[in-house]
Amino acid sequence: MAIEHKITIHKIISGGVGIGRLADGMVVMVPYVLPAEVVRVRVKRKRKDYIEAELLEVLQPSPHRVQAECPSFGSCGGCDLQHVDQDYQVELKQNILKDHLQRTGVLGEEEFCKLCASPVSSPRKFGYRQRIRLQVDDHARIGFYQPGSHQLENIKDCPIARSEINEALIGLQSSEHGLSLLKQANEVELILSPDDFRVISIIHFKRKPRPGDLKNAAGLCGDVVRISCLYFKSEGHGMSGPFFAGKSRDDELFINFRISLDNGQGGVKDLLLSFEPGGFCQINQEQNENLIAIVLEWLNGEPLGRALDLFCGMGNFSLPLAVMGYEVVGMDLQRSAIRSAIRNAAQAKLDNCSFSKSSAYEGLKKAVGEKKRYDLVLLDPPRQGCTGLVPLLLELGSTYIIYISCDPATLARDLAGLTDDYEIQKMRLVDMFPQTHHMETVVLLKRKADDVS
Repeated sequence: MAIEHKITIHKIISGGVGIGRLADGMVVMVPYVLPAEVVRVRVKRKRKDYIEAELLEVLQPSPHRVQAECPSFGSCGGCDLQHVDQDYQVELKQNILKDHLQRTGVLGEEEFCKLCASPVSSPRKFGYRQRIRLQVDDHARIGFYQPGSHQLENIKDCPIARSEINEALIGLQSSEHGLSLLKQANEVELILSPDDFRVISIIHFKRKPRPGDLKNAAGLCGDVVRISCLYFKSEGHGMSGPFFAGKSRDDELFINFRISLDNGQGGVKDLLLSFEPGGFCQINQEQNENLIAIVLEWLNGEPLGRALDLFCGMGNFSLPLAVMGYEVVGMDLQRSAIRSAIRNAAQAKLDNCSFSKSSAYEGLKKAVGEKKRYDLVLLDPPRQGCTGLVPLLLELGSTYIIYISCDPATLARDLAGLTDDYEIQKMRLVDMFPQTHHMETVVLLKRKADDVS
């Protein structure tokens, strides 16, 4: 028989999970709760040091609890904070960030409050995602996995996705051509091109696409006007495409978006960035612009020099830094990202930036070995952070480091390794992912005076 408990929630930790305690002190972890709530839970799994539980009933709700907008909330693994009002979501994330930095000894509470500016809330609380990746089951149903399982929660649309994405998603599921393709698929990606509102689809196939699949791809693009083109991706065969309903234009082969930048001379430069399907971009366009603006604002007034962008992608930060006047060297392991960065720089007529295909580790190791000097290193790593890079960063010894992180745990770990030689000057949380526990944090570090040669 399942065991039930009544507990009070003390705080929310990474993953958006609530923490409470039993009378004997045993920790209980439960999702979809808020601090100070009294809840009834059922034990799902007992670990050595804690209990995993599921929420049965909220006995005393928090004033910050709201009704979730999505009917699949709780059974879909895509969101975990829709039960929280927006302002309090951001406050919870700020507290989670602070806890990680305190536990690793990077910053005490007083230092954190002094250095970390108020969080940047997302202008869009829903309808912000310009890229989604969904699973497909053996019955050609699309959705997200349920929390902690590989059971699919079928969805027709997604409240946090842009309306254009949902239009394409609904069309894909109602088209005979689309359903034929989904029968052979295990994943679907839908990516919005914000500059012209086209949606590009990447269908992950279980096998190599056949001639009939190519006809269905063209048919789907004809059925669903919002889907401009389609690519296939299959294990062992790479990516093929694009496939269109009719003739294509060159500008339809890329995802395009614009950012407006202060050029440092009292004017504004409108910068067009594009990348190939399969490449990386931030999923919240407005917050990406805010993130870039923060970086440029922090560097404004500092002497311009050489900048190294170690995870440059298609030039999301490299090109704005070049517009500002930095001489930028960008590196990325993805070949298509480097192609896009070079093309974007040429289109913007920027000759003070260069790009090469390299892992961050190999690129940094080479820079250290050749005794290259950089005034600024910019890091925007994936979730695992900068494992293995910290000793090389210390050896390179740039005056400034800007670290953009999507995981507070790995950020805290890496900052703990950097702060012997660097001091944190500024920090800010950017709420890139409303309705979820995920967050983006940007940090400015400066080399300590005694370490500057």
